[in-house]
Amino acid sequence: MKKSISSNKNLLPSGRNQEGFTLIEVLVSMVILSVGIFGLTKSVSTVIFHQKNSQMITEATLNTANTIEEIKRFSTNEPTGGTFGFNYLVTDYLTDEGLSEDDDQTYSKSETDGDFTTTQTLQIYPSGTSETFDEPTSIHMLEVVVKTEWTDSRGGARDVEMAAVIHRRQFIQ
Repeated sequence: MKKSISSNKNLLPSGRNQEGFTLIEVLVSMVILSVGIFGLTKSVSTVIFHQKNSQMITEATLNTANTIEEIKRFSTNEPTGGTFGFNYLVTDYLTDEGLSEDDDQTYSKSETDGDFTTTQTLQIYPSGTSETFDEPTSIHMLEVVVKTEWTDSRGGARDVEMAAVIHRRQFIQ
């Protein structure tokens, strides 16, 4: 019996029909991956900006509302014999809190605390009446305007403004 020599017909010639990636395919996939990662980074940056912006708006809104509520608190207490009340608000409060006179119907003050600048304005309401701070007992209503301003992380000016009208309560004795 003769041993047969196996033929190499079934073997592929070297260098032909090899499986794998060419350099161009690898480069194209790297470019596509880089564009996707850049887009994801940009999205994350935008989400972080809006999250920080929302935090600042919430903080400014709370600061503004708290300032108005504090001023409203000072306008109460007269019938109970407290030291505060509407008369206090239109007289001593202005100097105790360091408000400066803008005109005979308006006082204001600005304070900076951290990132925020808060401006509070007390003005006779409605404007244009003959009432003035020179005669505080003639004042029947005040408008309290509080504006909180800050600069966002992209350099844009932002603000929250709120107002309330406070009236002199009439007490029957």
